[in-house]
Amino acid sequence: DGEDVAPCVGWNGSTYGNRRMSGARGWDAAPPDHFHHQPDDELHGLCGVGAPSYLCGSPITTDCSCCKCDLYGMPDWNTDQQEVLDIHYRHLEELNDMGVTMLRVDAALYEDVGQTTRSLNRFPWDFVYMEWWGEYPVGIHDKYIGDYRDVALTWKICDQLAVEKNLTKLPKLLDLSYGVFGIDDAKAIYPIAYHDKRTDEAVQEVPTYKNGLEYHQQQKFFLAWPKTTRIMLWGGFSWSTTEQGPPGCELGQDFCTPEPVFKEDNTMACMPTPTSSPLPAEEAQKHQWICEHRWTGVAGLVGFRKACRGLPVTKVESSGQGRLAFKAGDECFVALVRGTNDRFPQGYGNLGEWSLAGLAVNLPAGRYCDVAALPARFVEGAATCPREVVVGEDGVIRSGSVLEGDLLAIHAGARLAGNRRLRAGAR
Repeated sequence: DGEDVAPCVGWNGSTYGNRRMSGARGWDAAPPDHFHHQPDDELHGLCGVGAPSYLCGSPITTDCSCCKCDLYGMPDWNTDQQEVLDIHYRHLEELNDMGVTMLRVDAALYEDVGQTTRSLNRFPWDFVYMEWWGEYPVGIHDKYIGDYRDVALTWKICDQLAVEKNLTKLPKLLDLSYGVFGIDDAKAIYPIAYHDKRTDEAVQEVPTYKNGLEYHQQQKFFLAWPKTTRIMLWGGFSWSTTEQGPPGCELGQDFCTPEPVFKEDNTMACMPTPTSSPLPAEEAQKHQWICEHRWTGVAGLVGFRKACRGLPVTKVESSGQGRLAFKAGDECFVALVRGTNDRFPQGYGNLGEWSLAGLAVNLPAGRYCDVAALPARFVEGAATCPREVVVGEDGVIRSGSVLEGDLLAIHAGARLAGNRRLRAGAR
């Protein structure tokens, strides 16, 4: 009929389409018979899986009933063939040789575990995790492939710090110990945000940069919460539609070059740390680098997490007025104040700044740096900090406060130089 057998062009210039790929190196070319297909028609898949049910004749998704089906129309590799396994092996070998040490296995529910591991487990990866949504694990995927992506924990944190209108429920935040039922922390990685859950506009129930300060407080709590072993931050670009790529690449372009994150003078082309909830519409829709992982407090909280992760949590204060404080172990302390959202008001108004003076935290005496206020990591020996907390010899806070919609975090390893002895009651 004169039409190209592979009419589509990928980012690297190789062609694909009509259930075939030309490849870029020769060995990665794939004809239609490399994919599962109808017995008498190699141009049509055996079955399909996608929205809204994501099922393939079985009432559950963990039984591999979809393992030979095309996902969203994408042809499914026939991993019963050695030629296909060889292609997969060489792709993984390339990644390993270039220094990649961690992988995410996409659509893990629709992969045959045995076939996947025949190529995957021939390399010494440091960490592998699977795209997982909320299914109760059946025990085989984490045994042979990797850990689970647990998306439910971020929803629970978002609910308590943004959506919930009843301030008396805030202490429930300290009861968080898991996201998806059945996924143990030892086998989980928790993302704060993820690609498939993005929205064009700010939605309070969905954690993205578009929610501004509200999202940043959730990100800070994510880092400060000691009961999770592995978390994953989001650092990316903005969008007005979720179909957009990075800055420099606009819809309708056949080819593009993303704009660099660093400018020619080595300054970052990143959005400043937000100060309101949600972001102003013009800022939220502007196509730019966001770099959420570089916002104020993130680097300092990475240090806090290294010092305090895994320590037992005890509640210090919960007034029922949108204020919450807890300790992790004997030398780590966190306090926060709920914020408000101008577009999605919760009804309790502005709670204001919280003075911590007089709060008994029983930390070692000294001047502490609020690492959640640092623009970079805490440096041992530092004598000043954007926000400080002073603890007396009796373990009572002498001075220090938490801003509305923010989080404060201090630990004994981030005390400021020039500490003076602070007697009980001293100022």
